[in-house]
Amino acid sequence: MRLFRVSRISIAVAFLLFLTGSLKFSGIAAQNEPAAAQESVQSLQVMANDEIAAGNIAGHHVHLHPLRSRADFRQRYEDPEIRQGNRQNGSSEIETGSGSTSSALSTVPGVPAPGFYPADLSNPTHGTVLTSVQSNNVYVNCAASCWGTPTDFLARLAVSNFIHLTDEYAGITGNNRYTVGTATSINDTTLPKGLTSNNILQLVHTAARAHGSGYDHVYHIFLRSGVDVCTSANVCYSPDNTSTFVFCAYHGSVNFQDIGHVLYSVEPYQNVRGCSVAQPSPNGALVDSTSSTLSHELIETITDPDGDAWFAQSSLVEYGAEIGDICENPFGKYGAFAISGKSYAIQTEYSNKYHSCATTP
Repeated sequence: MRLFRVSRISIAVAFLLFLTGSLKFSGIAAQNEPAAAQESVQSLQVMANDEIAAGNIAGHHVHLHPLRSRADFRQRYEDPEIRQGNRQNGSSEIETGSGSTSSALSTVPGVPAPGFYPADLSNPTHGTVLTSVQSNNVYVNCAASCWGTPTDFLARLAVSNFIHLTDEYAGITGNNRYTVGTATSINDTTLPKGLTSNNILQLVHTAARAHGSGYDHVYHIFLRSGVDVCTSANVCYSPDNTSTFVFCAYHGSVNFQDIGHVLYSVEPYQNVRGCSVAQPSPNGALVDSTSSTLSHELIETITDPDGDAWFAQSSLVEYGAEIGDICENPFGKYGAFAISGKSYAIQTEYSNKYHSCATTP
């Protein structure tokens, strides 16, 4: 009987020790998880001064994320009409082609001259790179859930190992540099189904006048399903009109006369053919397609916000491609990997260090 009591006591003690250890492990695991994304959303309206500001701009740059299924547009990263408009407005543009090959060669050891890695990115003019920035989502005529879970994804990306692929281009290795800030909700029933570049700039200005301009913020403009957007007459996101359907998303920068320099990305509805990730994927087509394009545009904004920093400049085939473009799969097939403890099927990003597409620095 005494032996039986001792055994029961031993089992109870062992169980308590196991439970204590499990709770401690769970606590440690929780510390490595990002805090649940509690997004603060401010409701704003496009005002007359936003409409006026969109017409008083200079130095407008956009970099297109080409539609995968259109071979003739796969390497078309700029809209010529916007570039022409910049010249007419008197803004300066930096020529970045000169000397770019030698710059790439000088940073790549172990390749017998005159060989080089053609996809490596270079920044010979020392264009601006973002060592830190806050993402501010802008939801247009729909709640955040219309695009899945963009805030949760950005919060996870901010504390992930994946975001540190930008370190080699930003020249800094600290944590928590790319945070998530206050979002904006804009409900405007007067907006057309087909948005123009001017409409987008009105939305960007609306958010930026409330939350700040400069290189401290990037505004992600989310457009709901069924809404098209064109940077010029025949260069569009238009799943309902294949003749003008050229891009899936884009990022850009612009100088407003009143509030100055602003960075932004345009995130149309991604669960459409030519933009969505292949299925099945861990979180389904909507969440993973949105997340893949959002990370693409944010990381390209970090490494090349104004179109004069890190992009491929040493190859006829890759010329003009940014860190995300090079790693775009032609069929949207991406292997799943963890972003701060949650699995996503999203595209990888290019690393000069590995001379390949990667998920870790």
